Amino acid sequence: MDQDLPSVYILHGEDEFALAQDLAGMESRFGDPALKEANTTRLDGRTFNQEDLLPAVSTMPFLAERRIVILDGYVKKLETPPNEAGNRTKEASQKLKEDRRQFLSKLEKVPSTTGLVLVESRTLPDESDGRSRYTHWLIKWAQKFPEQTYVKAFPLQGYKMNKWVLDRAAEVGGQFSPQAAAKLVELVGDDTRLADQEIKKLLDYVDFARPVEPADVALLTVDSSQAKIFTMVDALGARNGQGAVAVLQRLLEQVDHGYIFSMIVRQFRFLLLVREILEGGGGKMDISEQLRFLQRGNRPVPDWMAGKLIKQAERFTLNELEQVYRRLLDIDEDLKSGLTTVDLALEIFVSEITS
Repeated sequence: MDQDLPSVYILHGEDEFALAQDLAGMESRFGDPALKEANTTRLDGRTFNQEDLLPAVSTMPFLAERRIVILDGYVKKLETPPNEAGNRTKEASQKLKEDRRQFLSKLEKVPSTTGLVLVESRTLPDESDGRSRYTHWLIKWAQKFPEQTYVKAFPLQGYKMNKWVLDRAAEVGGQFSPQAAAKLVELVGDDTRLADQEIKKLLDYVDFARPVEPADVALLTVDSSQAKIFTMVDALGARNGQGAVAVLQRLLEQVDHGYIFSMIVRQFRFLLLVREILEGGGGKMDISEQLRFLQRGNRPVPDWMAGKLIKQAERFTLNELEQVYRRLLDIDEDLKSGLTTVDLALEIFVSEITS
């Protein structure tokens, strides 16, 4: 077994598609594909207790040199959300620091027979990249143990998205004209997973025989499916039942159902936090800054968006929004337990919220 392989891998960033691809490639390198499931453990950071970490990573691999343990979304539990910073007690802050210290000490004890992969769906700041003002505590720890750790960031493409489309098309054996790439980005935004689906569909349409042109994109790509999701959640926020149901029905025919659900959860999380800020005496500037941790790339919420969120949040009481968010969490549990389907749960939810 190669003793020089890292024992802790940190994959972080908002580009979920690229991160998932890299993780899949990493899993494939950990041994015989037939033994992949037996040597792979996935842990949900939302419910994970760090006391279970060492037992999880200490299990010996089955007929292979290494195991892989994937811990998704746990690091953010060891942090203080910006909107709660002023409300946390000194005792709670001390406990948080102690939990973080214990977690890092456990990372140092991960055996060479295991690759522990920490996945975070946001870019952790690193001042060495020239764009951040400070370095995240986990990145600092990794920099102290360069031989033991592997760190890779997956930031969103942003203004480079057009080039990403052109490069991805070439990677799968096809071509896009620059104008077609720009048109696709206009419709799907910086969602690389959705863009990848559309690229493959469009290349199949032209049979890889010619470059995809803007007319092809206009013909086959749903008229801004991502924008329609925002329209639907706007309608939910406005309690426009007829409008929300109409958009939802179109989306269910065109867009991945799980993605629709995740966008609804995101919107109501925004509204709940905005309502809390408003009741605390905050305004548009406070919302823009305090909600930046929910934004891709940790960017401030745009002024127009903050204004729209305020209007929507004012249509609900804080108690109503808390109940809605709890309802979404219940739906999430039902979906994971197989008790319902996404389309049925969404239709019932829309009816409940807008009635």
